[in-house]
Amino acid sequence: FAQYELETMLSTNSVLGKTLVDKGTKRSVEIVPIEDITFLTKKIDPKINATYEIEVETIKAPIRKGESVGKLYIYDGKNKIREVDLTVKEDIGKENLFNLFIRNLEDIIVGRLKN
Repeated sequence: FAQYELETMLSTNSVLGKTLVDKGTKRSVEIVPIEDITFLTKKIDPKINATYEIEVETIKAPIRKGESVGKLYIYDGKNKIREVDLTVKEDIGKENLFNLFIRNLEDIIVGRLKN
C-alpha cells in the first residue's frame, strides 16, 4: 500500500458554479458535488489529467442540501470515467407571494428583467 496514494480532485466544499433559484428565498445558490472526487494512483505514475463538465437542471424552491440538481461528468482525455450527482451548498426555502411581488417590482424599477 505504500506505493499508492489517494489524489483528491474535488471535495464536497468545491464550488463548481452558481445558478438561479426559481421562487426561492435567495436568488441564486452555489453548486457542489455530493461526494468527494478522488483517484487511487501509483506514486510513480504521472498525475491524472482529468477534466469535468457540469450539467445543472432548473432549480425550483424549496430545495435541500443533498438533493440532486444535476450531474458532474469526469473525463480522462475523451473517456468518461465517472459521473457524480451535484447538489446545492445550502437549503433554500420557498419565498412567499408578497416578497416575490416586491422582488419583481424592484426588478422592473431597476431594469433587471430578462427578455
